[in-house]
Amino acid sequence: MTVLSQNENRPAGGAQVLDRTVELLTALADARAPVAPAALAARCDLPPSTTYRLLADLEVHGLVARDGRRGVTLGLLVLDFARSLEDLLEETLVRPAREVMHALARAHGETALLTAPGGTHAMCLASVESPRHAVRLSYDRWRTAPMHLGASGKVLLAHLDDAHAERILAAPPPHPAGGAPVDDATLRAQIAATRCDGHLVTDGELDEGATAVAAPVLDARGRPVAALSVAGPTERMRPALGAIVPAVQAGAAEIAERVAAR
Repeated sequence: MTVLSQNENRPAGGAQVLDRTVELLTALADARAPVAPAALAARCDLPPSTTYRLLADLEVHGLVARDGRRGVTLGLLVLDFARSLEDLLEETLVRPAREVMHALARAHGETALLTAPGGTHAMCLASVESPRHAVRLSYDRWRTAPMHLGASGKVLLAHLDDAHAERILAAPPPHPAGGAPVDDATLRAQIAATRCDGHLVTDGELDEGATAVAAPVLDARGRPVAALSVAGPTERMRPALGAIVPAVQAGAAEIAERVAAR
C-alpha cells in the first residue's frame, strides 16, 4: 500500500498558493515596517499580479492591512492569533519547563533555553540566565533561527517526519551574519548522530564563540515538542560538557513527562 504524504494529498495549485501566502506573510513580518506591494513582489520573487491578488484576499481576512500610501503590514488578526498562541504555549509548555530550566542555569552557570519548531525555523520560547558570570549569553524571547543551524534547531530537525525534514534540508536558508557555515554532509551527519545519541553539541553556528548543548523534548509518538539547551561561551562550556550533556538530556526527559502530565 502506498502512503501519501500530506503534501501529496493536497492539490498542487493549493500547495503553491499556500506556499506563496506564507512567503508573503513571512516577508512582512521580517520587514517590521510597511512594504509597497511592488517591493514585496520583488522580495518574494512573485509576479506583481499574483502578489496584489493574494494581498487583497489576505486583507479581506484581516491578515494584512494597508498603511495609507506607505504599503501593507501584517493585520491585527495576526496579533490576536499570536496572543492566543502565547497563552497556550505558556500554560502547556513554558510553565512545565521553567523549574527545570532554572535548575540547569543554577547548577551549570550558563543560559538555559527552551525552543520550539515553527515551519522551517526554531523559535526561542523562554530563557533563564545564570547570575554566576558577568559575561553570559542573552537570548531574546521569540528569536528565530533557521532549523538547520544551532544545536536546538538541529535536534528538532532530527525528529521531524522525513518529508518535513527533507524539505528543509533540500533548500536551507542563508547563514546568518557571524554564524559558521555547515555543509550538507556535516549537517546530515549531525542529524544522524542526534538521533543515535539523544543530544547535539555545536560551536559557533549561531553566535561566534558560543557552544550549545541541546536535547529534544518529545511527545509520546516521538515528535519534537521543543528542544532544551544550555549555551555559553565556548571556553567555559567545552570543559564542562561531561556534566552538562547528561543534565540537559535528563532535563529534556523531565520536561516531556511534565508536559504529558498536563
